[in-house]
Amino acid sequence: MYTKIIITNAQARGNAMRIRPLILAALVMSAVSSPVCAQNLRFTFATTNGLQDLSSQAILRWKDELEKRSNGQIKMEFSSGGALGGDQELLQQLATNEVQMHIAGPVVVHRLLKEYQCLEAEYVFKDEQHGFRVWTGALGKEVSDKLKGRYGIEIVGIGARGARHITANKPIREPADLKGVKIRVTNPLRSQVFSAYGALPGPLPVSELYGALRQGVFDAQENPIPTIFGDRLYEVQKTINLTGHVWSYNVITANSKFLASLKPDQRKIFDETLKEAIDRLNQAVASETDDLIARMKKDVGTEAVPASIAAFRDIAMPVVEKFAQANCRAGLLDDIRKAAQ
Repeated sequence: MYTKIIITNAQARGNAMRIRPLILAALVMSAVSSPVCAQNLRFTFATTNGLQDLSSQAILRWKDELEKRSNGQIKMEFSSGGALGGDQELLQQLATNEVQMHIAGPVVVHRLLKEYQCLEAEYVFKDEQHGFRVWTGALGKEVSDKLKGRYGIEIVGIGARGARHITANKPIREPADLKGVKIRVTNPLRSQVFSAYGALPGPLPVSELYGALRQGVFDAQENPIPTIFGDRLYEVQKTINLTGHVWSYNVITANSKFLASLKPDQRKIFDETLKEAIDRLNQAVASETDDLIARMKKDVGTEAVPASIAAFRDIAMPVVEKFAQANCRAGLLDDIRKAAQ
């Protein structure tokens, strides 16, 4: 059995009038107490750099600042050490917006824009500031525009990384000291340069480098000091040979669709905090490189060995010139030289 309840039209209208304000009040309270989904932003930043690399440390601080300055509305998922793949895989994921940001040395020109790969050629920059002028000036914009047009990727920042040096289990003071040395290198031009030194160069993903050095698959490798420290390569190599054969830079890239999705207030916070993060990275590379060498020496006895830079440069430059003529954008080396002024 059930009781039949009869509600007159007048009662229904009265109930509706009483209920409507309650519904509106509930909606208002829900909007106040819950974040607006359309304003929330979550993205993935991926790198092969180790967690202790100075670049990773700078990005982690940026992650905190983004969340703080946006009141929790902008959140970054940071993946280091190649957990999501090597640089080739990460660049592919960046192009498809599976990851939204990436940081590495100039792998974008070695993997995606090979006609610009001489932007990280041996001894093309007279000093670190020369390289910064190239990467942050007209040539850097040209590279970013090409990346955007072909792959939907843009350069959003350039940070210091330091000069690349050779690590080995013996001193490398002169090119002749490399004769017969199996060395891991990162690109075809570098392979030609080190072949001219008498070495036996070969490629290998950075994620496999530590084990390969420990097992003797390679006798040597070359990287900036922060990477040598951050990837713990000094644990399996006795000497850091200060050849300074390349001034390298951290290239920070982002997916173009991701950037376009940022609202004006989000982009303002994004740009301001990223600039601050790059400034901190540059300061850290400038101030902490010597400290990292000292720490490596203290930890495992790694020695920093001076090298005859002029001897290495004299052999490298004709190789770079010939390579550029055959593989790089016409006039690229001339444009790089102009930025030295």
